[in-house]
Amino acid sequence: MRKLLLSSLFALSVFTTTGCKEPDPYAFETHIENIRNASAKGIGFSGMKDLVKTVITSPDNGPRLDEFVQKVIPVFEEQWDSSPEHQVNMLEMLRDIGRPEAAPLWSKALGTLDGSEEGRKRVLIALQGIQRAKAKGSTDAVLGLFEGLTKDPSKDKGKAEGEIRRELARTLGILKDPKAAPALIAALQQPTEMRPPQIHRIVAEALGNLRDPAAIEPLVIANFSIPDDQTDSKNLSNRVKLSLNSIGEPAVPRLVELLTGKEDDIVIKKVVEAGSTVPVVRFTAALMLGSLGSPQAVDALIKNIPADSCKPVVKEDPKKKDKKKKADEEEEEDPDKADNENLRNAIVTSLGQIGDPKAAAAICPCTQASVHFEEQFMMVESLGYVGGDEAVKCLTNFLKTAESDPETLPTTDKTPLSIRIEAGRFAVLAAGPDQVATVREAFAANTDPKVAEGLKQWEPALTTLETCKNDKDCYLKTLKDTNASWVARENAAMELTRLAPGDAAVAEAIAQAYKVREVDARVTMALMASRIMQGKRCQKCVDVLEDIMKGEKGTTDISYQKAVLTARDTIAKLSE
Repeated sequence: MRKLLLSSLFALSVFTTTGCKEPDPYAFETHIENIRNASAKGIGFSGMKDLVKTVITSPDNGPRLDEFVQKVIPVFEEQWDSSPEHQVNMLEMLRDIGRPEAAPLWSKALGTLDGSEEGRKRVLIALQGIQRAKAKGSTDAVLGLFEGLTKDPSKDKGKAEGEIRRELARTLGILKDPKAAPALIAALQQPTEMRPPQIHRIVAEALGNLRDPAAIEPLVIANFSIPDDQTDSKNLSNRVKLSLNSIGEPAVPRLVELLTGKEDDIVIKKVVEAGSTVPVVRFTAALMLGSLGSPQAVDALIKNIPADSCKPVVKEDPKKKDKKKKADEEEEEDPDKADNENLRNAIVTSLGQIGDPKAAAAICPCTQASVHFEEQFMMVESLGYVGGDEAVKCLTNFLKTAESDPETLPTTDKTPLSIRIEAGRFAVLAAGPDQVATVREAFAANTDPKVAEGLKQWEPALTTLETCKNDKDCYLKTLKDTNASWVARENAAMELTRLAPGDAAVAEAIAQAYKVREVDARVTMALMASRIMQGKRCQKCVDVLEDIMKGEKGTTDISYQKAVLTARDTIAKLSE
């Protein structure tokens, strides 16, 4: 009897202990059990969603994410077809976890697009997950849906028309599978009435990510034949330029062909049919070659500087100036002359971006061909970025003789001699340690008080050259010193491109220096971060630039535009 009583008490204690124990809300198994229970399914999905939020915000959550993949994803696959009302919940959790093992479920979700709002929601959340996880296992499903909607967009209509196709194209670009290129090219070549204009922007960007040379010609044709808002910095022209930058040197030969402007070129024929002109094609091709930054294009660019566009300006007798001005106003402007000057300016700018010293001899005569302040600035800037003996010789002469037309001065504080101050900055950038004395002599030749005072601001850069000479570490220390003068840091970046070509660590340091407060120096930092890599990729540099721009989003004004556009060019060229 006593044995029976003890046995019963033991059984009761075990029952009471297990019966009173609360389910662990931090265990995936707790919610899996409820999800599999038809009467508790809603509670199960709700509890699982709360747990996922906890997991993704926890530090060192790698093991828990692995556990989710092993225990929960199979359950979602098992429940998918029988739980349509919980599919959105499942997709949101899979997106937030962001693991590529969810590819089969995301692929299933893409197959549910039926034109309804619920179907759109499922597809968009699935695409967010695929993008986040870079889930290559979903490539076929993404590509299949994109091809289907390109041919028949009826299920991508409504208030947000084209949204699904945009995200599908973006996803294909992120997945970077080469087999997506033909479908993206086909979408780019569609008549504009077949899709909203935002789609071709994303398609162009995706083609850049794929880096397929087959996309070069369609991209160029699209640039001229598809109308877009030119006031938007993210317009199609900019997307095409960035895509060609991503493709890199394979794009150079085709752009060089367009630079020559042969009217029988198939691209030029199509462009003219679309309402553009040969001079516009040549101008755009020249600028695109500069953005690419490849030395392969230098000879072609020099050869295509219009012959008469760099003739020296003849100084006019002030007494005859008014008569000539009146005659000029009465005479129609020569369109060929304007086109040639525009092409010259584009080529000079591009040669500066590429930075081959042999271009200096071709640029130098052009500095005497204009008295327009902005054109003069563009020319001395290019010489500064080209650098070398010829550039220094040209700039020091310019420093002693240049004047601007008073009517072209950009602000009231400028004088006709102010361009010499700007030229001083670029003379220092172009110079090496052995040319400091030459630059100082040119500075000293300027006796105008305003010019002499303005040139003093470049002194820290000259001092840096004298101090560091050919010492890479010395320049690197200056570059990284956020308390140093911006002109010294800018000069350090320029010297480092000469002393440390191909050095990814130095390129990353230059990218970090993009955060320098002076906007003009940012252009230099963005340009040099790309130049130093000599055509190689540098994802760390990309990450640094993107982090800086992301952190400053909404806090910069129009004065930063040139720096931002240069940084985007560099990001496209350096992204892995």
